[in-house]
Amino acid sequence: MTVLHVDDDEDFIALTAELLGRQSDRITVISATEASEALDLLEREDVDCVVSDYEMSETDGLELLAAVRERHGELPFILFTGRGSEEIASEAISVGVTDYLRKGGGSDQFALLANRIENAVEQARSRVSYWAVFENTDVGLTVRDVETGTVVDVNQEYCDMLGYDRETLSDSTLDELTADVPGYDAERGIELLERAIAEPEFSFEWPDRRSDGTTCWVELDATLVEIEGRERSLVTVTDVHERHEREAALATLHQVATEIQECETVEAACERTIDAAESILDFEMCSILVAEDGWLVPKALSAGAPDDGARRMRPDQGLAGETYQTGESTLLTDVLADDISEPAKASYRSGISVPVGESGVFQAVATEVDAFSQEDLELAELLVSHTARALDRLRFEGELRRQNERLEEFASVVSHDLRNPLTVAQGNLELLADEYDSEHLDHVREALDRMANITEDTLRLARRGDAVEETSPVDLAAFADRCWNVVHTDEATLTVTDSPTVSADRTRLQHVFENLFRNSIDHATPADGTTVAITVGALPSGFYVEDDGVGIPEDEQCRVFDPGHTTTEEGTGFGLAIVEEFATAHGWTVHVTEGSDGGARFVFTGVEMLD
Repeated sequence: MTVLHVDDDEDFIALTAELLGRQSDRITVISATEASEALDLLEREDVDCVVSDYEMSETDGLELLAAVRERHGELPFILFTGRGSEEIASEAISVGVTDYLRKGGGSDQFALLANRIENAVEQARSRVSYWAVFENTDVGLTVRDVETGTVVDVNQEYCDMLGYDRETLSDSTLDELTADVPGYDAERGIELLERAIAEPEFSFEWPDRRSDGTTCWVELDATLVEIEGRERSLVTVTDVHERHEREAALATLHQVATEIQECETVEAACERTIDAAESILDFEMCSILVAEDGWLVPKALSAGAPDDGARRMRPDQGLAGETYQTGESTLLTDVLADDISEPAKASYRSGISVPVGESGVFQAVATEVDAFSQEDLELAELLVSHTARALDRLRFEGELRRQNERLEEFASVVSHDLRNPLTVAQGNLELLADEYDSEHLDHVREALDRMANITEDTLRLARRGDAVEETSPVDLAAFADRCWNVVHTDEATLTVTDSPTVSADRTRLQHVFENLFRNSIDHATPADGTTVAITVGALPSGFYVEDDGVGIPEDEQCRVFDPGHTTTEEGTGFGLAIVEEFATAHGWTVHVTEGSDGGARFVFTGVEMLD
């Protein structure tokens, strides 16, 4: 380090250079006998510290100190003088002297001077490095009082972040800088700063107040530093407002999703979606068009949009049509540069277009170019994904309701218009049989019985094929035995290998077992003429019913559940269709495959097993 020694006594200058050199090999001394000479040397040389006498012929040390401060800022300056008084020391400190030391005391005083020089230079270098980083970094920095959190200093980046000048932010308290957000106050801020200092990996979000009164969410982390001999907290401030707002919007959108899913009409789901787009995503003008009767029809329009801001369109018309046809979202920065869009208003200049599943299109528009970002598009996609599920559900429920109405109408026709005449025919047949004895009457009786069986199976399929709403625990072994006792089993045998408990509708499950038992007895006679053996067993996620009969050819296995499919003249073709329908009503899956002994195995999976 280079030290400029200023003294009008050339002998003392030589002595000082000699003794400082002996005390520290880090110190190199250059000298001047007048203030003007010293100032010239400071302009030409890279000097780390000035040591000056107080009394000199041309000027005194304090006048030189003032000139150094004016030209060279905080360059370390030590007053090394033969005169000592409280008045001189006080004046030197007020002007900004780095240190003050009296001459005399032999070599020990020069050792002390060398130590003071080294300390002053090291502190200055540290201070210069610290402030260079403080001012030139691209993140906000504040220096705060450790105990109170009061701002001691800030860098320009932090000033720009909040819109204040440096003077306004200096000495501001946590209360003054914290936005009015519930749960955030000075006490909590100090607690979090202390934790950030104690845990280097810990950081936290905080709502700062901008100069215009708005909230700016920032992320803070802190560390202890020593500045000019005092312990401070150096706080790094990162603007995370956009990230915070996005996370808040995502959380709110997930809450809104439940409300949309609970809507009972298409109009209500669309209107709730538009409300969310306005209040959460800040879309001033937006609408939803739903496919209806061959058109895309507006179902909801934001309050900020003109009354004629959306119109009915063909499903292949404009940007809405393209979105509906392709199922792909579009971010449109400039309507005038696009050949596809046909905006409802000439003032629309930019927008986004998002498919609502296969049900329709959501669009948001603005009167200025490039008003929407990729993030806006992604949030809109998230919002309308919930709408799409709601509309799919409503459409499914509508179709199911209409299907059930048709089934009820069909069941009514079968029950009254077919069953009653059939009963009359069977009754008259019995009366006729009392009067006449003819083999032709037996054929009529068989035909009428077959018609009665078809009628009952058809009614059962129509009225019991809807989704199961209530189930109860069923012991599979005991239940299978009970169903077996109802069926006319001839010489057939039943074996139940396991006894799990399943969750099922007892009435439907009874028809499943009875129909499968009858199917095996009627169609699965073994090739050697022996009686059929039927087995019921458990699977990890269900159960099976199999026989050891002739089996079902592979090319027939995919057709056995089709209504009306039968391989005998006596069969109705509805028995296995009912089995599949009742399994589906439970949410189960059933398929047929080859049994362990060559017969047919009916496998049920997706069953709720209770033990």
